[in-house]
Amino acid sequence: MRSSKRERAAGQPCALRGLTLAAVVGTLASVAEAACPPAGAEYVIKGFAGDTRVTAKGSAPDRRGACFWRTEDGRDLWWNMGGDVKPAPPRPAGYSATGSGALVPGSVYRCSLPGIGLFTGAYFGIVDGSTYRNVDGKRGSYTFDSRTGVLRLVSGPGKGLSYQRQSGGNFRVLDERGKITGGNCALNKGLSINGRW
Repeated sequence: MRSSKRERAAGQPCALRGLTLAAVVGTLASVAEAACPPAGAEYVIKGFAGDTRVTAKGSAPDRRGACFWRTEDGRDLWWNMGGDVKPAPPRPAGYSATGSGALVPGSVYRCSLPGIGLFTGAYFGIVDGSTYRNVDGKRGSYTFDSRTGVLRLVSGPGKGLSYQRQSGGNFRVLDERGKITGGNCALNKGLSINGRW
């Protein structure tokens, strides 16, 4: 049975409407996927070299659809919202994004390097408001900027070492330019400031 021209013409707009609706839905989905999170939202970018925790700067996507982020070590980064960008897990209790808060006397930090293991040369313990000790029990002085969370060993066996506080129980070792390295120093509550580490 042949359909009339009028029936075929009447069917065309419906087919076009369906195609147009599918195109609109696809466009809206890609726009929603490309929308950037509000300023201050924390995410983790999953990468082959590890996860990078970032904070959204609240910008609109750039012309390539990338969002503006700030990494924990202060670098600016443009990255597309995709399957490798996930909401960050909650921070541990006592975390301060600015590094504010005094260091706790008696705290002992054991350090490690990825792929290597224990990094005893970077171990440190907080004796008091200006003194640290190393793994061998030798002492020196330190400065701590509670605004930035940067701890610097200024005398003694660890002179020249610097760390960036990431949370109340975690420091990252800084390189000579002040950039975060793979060295991680975790608070070990089972160790005594006066004991063997």
